[in-house]
Parts: sequence; C-alpha cells; structure tokens
Amino acid sequence: MNLVNILLLAFVILTWGYSWVLMKQSLDYMQPITFVALRIALGGLVILPFILRNKDFKPSNFLKKNYIILGLLQTVAMFVFIIYGMKFVSAGKTAVVLYTMPIWTSFMLHFILRERLSRGQWLGVFFGFMGILSILGWDTLVHQNIYIVFGEFLILLAAFAWSFSNIWIRTRHKGESPTLLNGYQQLIGVVFLIILAITTEGMFEVNWTYYSVYIVLFTGIIASAINFSAWFYLINKIDINITTYSSLLVPVVGLLFDWYILETNFDYGLIAGGIFIILGIYKISKK
Repeated sequence: MNLVNILLLAFVILTWGYSWVLMKQSLDYMQPITFVALRIALGGLVILPFILRNKDFKPSNFLKKNYIILGLLQTVAMFVFIIYGMKFVSAGKTAVVLYTMPIWTSFMLHFILRERLSRGQWLGVFFGFMGILSILGWDTLVHQNIYIVFGEFLILLAAFAWSFSNIWIRTRHKGESPTLLNGYQQLIGVVFLIILAITTEGMFEVNWTYYSVYIVLFTGIIASAINFSAWFYLINKIDINITTYSSLLVPVVGLLFDWYILETNFDYGLIAGGIFIILGIYKISKK
C-alpha cells in the first residue's frame, strides 16, 4: 500500500468525521431538509459530468423504479432521518448510532437473502444490540429526555434505511458502476428533497453567511462527491479488510471533533455503547 493511498484514506476518514460537526452546525443557519437538499444538489452537480462520460450511463434510468427506490432510501430517507435526529442528538452520538449500519445489513442478509451469519458474526450482532441499548438506556435513565431518545430513534431509522439500500443494491444493482449508482441516487433523491423542502420549509429561508456557505460547500463537494468517489477508488486499490476496518474510525473522529469544536461532554452510556458498536462492526466484518 503506497503513501498516496494511505494519505487519501486518512483524508476521507478525517473529513467524513468532521462533516458531522458541520451538519449539526447547519441547523443554526437553515431548516434541516433545506440543508440536505442544498448539500445533495451540490454533490449531484459535481458528480454529474463524471456519470455523463460513463459509457454505461442511460438517461432513462432516472425514471426506472429500481433507481427511484434507491434514491428514496439512501438519499431522501437516510439524510432526512439523520438531520432531524441531529436536532435533538449531538453530532458524535449521531455518527456512532448511524454506523451500526453494517450490523443491521448483515442481519438483513441473514434473514432476507439467506446469507447465513457465522457464530462470530452473530456475536457482532449481539454487541451491536448491546451498544444501542447502552446508549438508549443510559439516556432514558439518566437524562430522562424524551426528545433525545426520539432523536436517537430517528437516527436508527436512518441506519435501517442505509441497510435496506445496501440490500437493494445487492439484489437489484449488483455489478453496476458505483459511481453511476451514486450519481443516480443523488440526482433522483434531490428532486424529492427540493419538493419536500419547498412545501414544508420554503427552502430559500437561509441565513447566508461565509460560514453557512462553507458548510454547504464542504458537505456537498468534499463529504459527498469527492469522498464517495475516493472511497470507491480505495476499495479497488487497498485490501477490503483495511478499508472496512478503517471506516470504524469515522464515528470516533466524529466524536473527537464534537468534543473539541462543539464542546460536547461524553457520558458513560455513549462511551460504553460506542465500544460495543465498534466491536460489533469488527466482528461482523471479519471473515
């Protein structure tokens, strides 16, 4: 593994972790769906020239049911649940709960696609459940704030939407170009997001400042368009185990940025839950 790929991997992990703080801060400048629509629209515009140059690109796919469902799952449902959950939950905790996705994906693979889990992977599922119970249970017993628990529930729904989209890709889009799929789902999803934002929030009610512009540019161009393209590139260039395990660092980096920038305190439930979830993802991913 050469130095360039190592640096690129580190860049992706750091910028994805940092983007959670920016998503939380975006709520100070605009409504949640408005932010998601702007972010995805910008990311879609950046990736559009690349999918247009792809020899397998077909404009008719934008109107096909399978691609529309993918856009609704991975762009609309996932991001809307995330951003609404972040109204009540810290950026770091959001990242930790969302990254239970590999656990739920494996769970669905076992029961939906009959791809049986090994004993070690079942242990990973158990760790994942323990992690969620640790976070939710601690917040219920100690913080006693129904809004925090509701926000965590929304982020869990986002993780489920991400997992369902993985299953959908596995069953309906296996072997297709990841770049094309990313472009299709973003450009289809943003149409629904814009309609949803305009009808519920007005969409253009944004407090435009240098920092709010920076938030949209960073999350749209770097965290969405560039990082996903870099991730697809790294998957093909680096051992898949290295990329899989390194993704565990994203919520850890998110927690650290949340603590350093937003000065969020960690509680014991979050720390214990985060450890359980990371152990669970490790066991699920390990062959």
